[in-house]
Amino acid sequence: MAEKVTLFVYDLSQGMARNMSLGLVGRQIDAIYHTSVVIFEREFFYGQGIMSAIPGTTHHGQPIERIDMGTTEIPQEVFMEFMDNMRETYTADAYHLLDNNCNNFSNDVCQFLVGKPIPSHITSLPQDFLSTPFGQAMRPMIENMFGPSRHAASPSPFQQQAPVPVPSQFPTHAGPPSLTPGVSSTATVPFITDLSRLQNIIRNNTATVVYFTSATCPPCRVIAPIYDELVLSKGKQMMGVKVDVGMAQAIGKAFEIRSTPTFMFFLRGEKFSQFSGANQAELRSSIDLLIYSAHPPHPHALLSLNHFKELSGTPILFASLDSVDAVFAKLKTFLPTENGLSVTEVGQLDRIHAWIKKRDAAKKEKTPEPNLGELGVTWKPLLGKILGLLPYENQFPLLDILRMLILHNRVAEVYAKDGNKTLVNLFDAVVEKGHDGSKPTALMALRIACNAFSSPLLSTYILSSVTRDSTKQLLVNTLLSPVDQQRQTAASLAFDIGAKIAQERTKDKDTTTPSLAGNPLHDLEEDWNMECLSAIAAAIDKEDSEEILYRLIASVANFIYKEESYAGAVLVNILGLPDTLNTKIQNKVIKGTKVVGLCRDVQEMIRTAVAEQARSQA
Repeated sequence: MAEKVTLFVYDLSQGMARNMSLGLVGRQIDAIYHTSVVIFEREFFYGQGIMSAIPGTTHHGQPIERIDMGTTEIPQEVFMEFMDNMRETYTADAYHLLDNNCNNFSNDVCQFLVGKPIPSHITSLPQDFLSTPFGQAMRPMIENMFGPSRHAASPSPFQQQAPVPVPSQFPTHAGPPSLTPGVSSTATVPFITDLSRLQNIIRNNTATVVYFTSATCPPCRVIAPIYDELVLSKGKQMMGVKVDVGMAQAIGKAFEIRSTPTFMFFLRGEKFSQFSGANQAELRSSIDLLIYSAHPPHPHALLSLNHFKELSGTPILFASLDSVDAVFAKLKTFLPTENGLSVTEVGQLDRIHAWIKKRDAAKKEKTPEPNLGELGVTWKPLLGKILGLLPYENQFPLLDILRMLILHNRVAEVYAKDGNKTLVNLFDAVVEKGHDGSKPTALMALRIACNAFSSPLLSTYILSSVTRDSTKQLLVNTLLSPVDQQRQTAASLAFDIGAKIAQERTKDKDTTTPSLAGNPLHDLEEDWNMECLSAIAAAIDKEDSEEILYRLIASVANFIYKEESYAGAVLVNILGLPDTLNTKIQNKVIKGTKVVGLCRDVQEMIRTAVAEQARSQA
C-alpha cells in the first residue's frame, strides 16, 4: 500500500525573518527554515541526531506549511533500515548550521522515499545568506562554531576586508580532547533546565543517569569530566544528563537535592539508586550496575559456543560473473522474433551486458566500478518487459542477469524500493510451479534471494511485511527439493536469513532515541520464524550431504541465538532436533570436526533456552 510523504516546514524565527531580514541583511528572507518528513505516522527530523515524534508535537510548534511530496511503496522496515544507516552521517556532533542541517536530512529522506528533492528555496537558504554582506561578515563566527563550510565564499568587496573578530564567548575549541577512544571530542552531555523535559527523558529511556551539580561546587568540577566520559562512552546503552540546581531550582526541589554532586539512577522510569559525593569508583560501579540491570546478558552469552562463534556473519552469495557472455547469448535465443524487442531495446540490453563486464573487470583489476548511470535510464523497465515476454521455463538467463546486477548496491536499492514487487512475483512463481517447474529458473530465483543479502536495504526488503511471506514460501518449498543444487542454495538462503536475524537481534539496544529503537524485523520472532525453523528441522532430518547440513545447522544456530522468547529453541527441541543431530553424528553422516562442534553448540543453546523458559514459568 502506498504511503503518503509530507514535508513539514517550520519558521524558527517565528516571523522575525520576514519582518526584519531586509533591513538586517539587505535582502528579503521569508523564514529560517526547519523541515521534517512525516511518513508512517511519525515525524522524522535532525537535531540531536535523527529523532522522531508524533506529527506536530515537536518543540518546533506547528508547521507554517505542509508540502505533499507524493507517495512511496517502500516498506516501513526498509525505511527504518535506511534511517539506521543515515544515523552514521547525521549524528549530534556532525551537525553543521550551513552544511549538514535538518534541511539536508529532509532532502536525503525525500530523495530516498519519492525520488525528488525538497523545494530549492529551502536548501539554498545557507548560500543565499552567505551571499549577503552580513552573511559574509558572520561566516567566520559560524565556521568557528561549526567548522569550515563547503559553501564557496561569494565574490564581494567584503572579501577584501579583515575578518570580523570572533567574540570571546565562542571559544576555538569545545574543551579538552576526549579521553575515551571512539568518543568525539565535540560530543557533550546535555544540561536540562525544564522539569517536564527531565521527567520525559526519565520516562522514555530504559536507563537514565541524572547528575545534579552547581557552579559553586568544587567537587563537581573534579567529577564532571569523568561523568561526561562515562556517559559518552556508553553510547546507546543509557541516557545521561546534567542539571545545574542553581539554574534549575524547580528540578532540585522536585528531586529533593540537598547537596551536590548527587547522582540519581533510573531504570524504566523508576528510581533505581542514588548517591552523593565525587566518588569516581562508586560512579563507575553504579553505572555498570544500571546498564546490567537494564540489559541483562542473555543465557546464551554465558556459554562458550566456540564453533558457533567461528561462523562468519557474511552472507553466502553467488557472485560469479564469469559466464556473462554465455548468459546474454542464451537469453537472445529465447527472445521472440516477432513482437519482441525494438532496436533501441536491444541496444539497451547490450548496454547492460557491457556494464556487467566492465564491473567484472573493475573488480578483478581493483579499479573504480561503473556507476548506475552508465546502465542507462531504461534498464529496469526493459528487464521487466523481457520477463513478461518469456515463458517461465525460459526465464533463467534473465534471472541470472538480475542475480549479477543486484550485487551492485545502487541496483539493490532500486529493487528495495520496487513498487512493482518484482522479487515477490518471482518468488511466488517458483512456489506456484513447485518441483515440477523449471529447475534452472527456480535455482536462479534462489540465488537472487541469496544475493539480496549483499545489501542491507534489499535484505531488509525481502524480510519486510511486503515480501516475507513470499521469501518464506520460496525457502520452505525448496529445502526438500529432489535437486541437490537447489537444496544447497536453499540451505544458503536459510543461512543468510538466520545471519540477518542474528545480526539485528544482537545490535546495541538504543535507549537514547526510543522512537527509533528496536529491530525492524522484530515481528519475525514468532510465527514467521517458527515456520522457517520447522522446515529447516525437517530438511536436516532428511538431508545426507554434510555440506548442506552444515549450512542448515548454522542457520538454526543463528535463528535461536539470544532469542528473547526462547520459542524457536523450544520448538526445535519438541521436533527432536537434538536427537536428530546425535543420530547423524552416530551414523557418520556428520563427521567433520567443525560440523560436529557446531551440532554440540546448537544442542547446548537449545538445552539452555529450554531450561531458562522452564525456570521463568515456574
